[in-house]
Amino acid sequence: MNSEDLQEFGLSNTEAKVYLALIQLNKSQAGNITKKSSVNRTNVYDALERLIEKGLVSYVTENNRKVFEAVSPDRLKITIEEKQKKLLNVIKELNEKYSTDKTEEDASIYRDKNGIKTIFEDILKEKKELFIYGGEGKFGEMFPFYYLQWSERRAKLGIRQKIIWTEKVRGKRKELRLIEMKFLPESYQFPSMILIYGDKVVTIVWTETPFAFVIKSKEAVKSNMHFFNLLWDIAKE
Repeated sequence: MNSEDLQEFGLSNTEAKVYLALIQLNKSQAGNITKKSSVNRTNVYDALERLIEKGLVSYVTENNRKVFEAVSPDRLKITIEEKQKKLLNVIKELNEKYSTDKTEEDASIYRDKNGIKTIFEDILKEKKELFIYGGEGKFGEMFPFYYLQWSERRAKLGIRQKIIWTEKVRGKRKELRLIEMKFLPESYQFPSMILIYGDKVVTIVWTETPFAFVIKSKEAVKSNMHFFNLLWDIAKE
């Protein structure tokens, strides 16, 4: 066996040379270890201290001089097992932190009417309360039949909805179930529609070919809900 073999078990090159020298010498003072290992005296002392900490070397004091002895090589196996156990515990903790602290964030773009329908189907799938501001009824205008059918399915699933629009559309609203609606002055008009549900924030731009940005982010939801609540507090029923 050479020192490189022992390095595979976590010993430095110097530590391995000193330990192998001690195995052959049985018991010895630092001077003989230096000669046997071909390591300079200062590094021998440093290596011995580290090997003692690792439980691979012990010493006794005889005539005011330290005599070192290698601990049974079986100790290497115990040391490796201890390191493996410690590593497993560290990996477990890291995995737990990875799972709990990791924030799943994503962003997607949806285009055309089919893409917009995909978003509204996702709302039904999530079954979370829906918050909307802006867009002034564009959903119903672009999808007159799908809008009514979707609204009925939403109500049957028990999904509540809060909407903030402007006074401009107060008289045009349809009476649908599980909806709370408030109105702001027309100066607050938002051309795009913002939808907040679950861990998603959706911005729909109602052009001739509509498109939407979907952001999956708890932080984005938090900031947008803060703004929504501010508007809700000043809006009128």
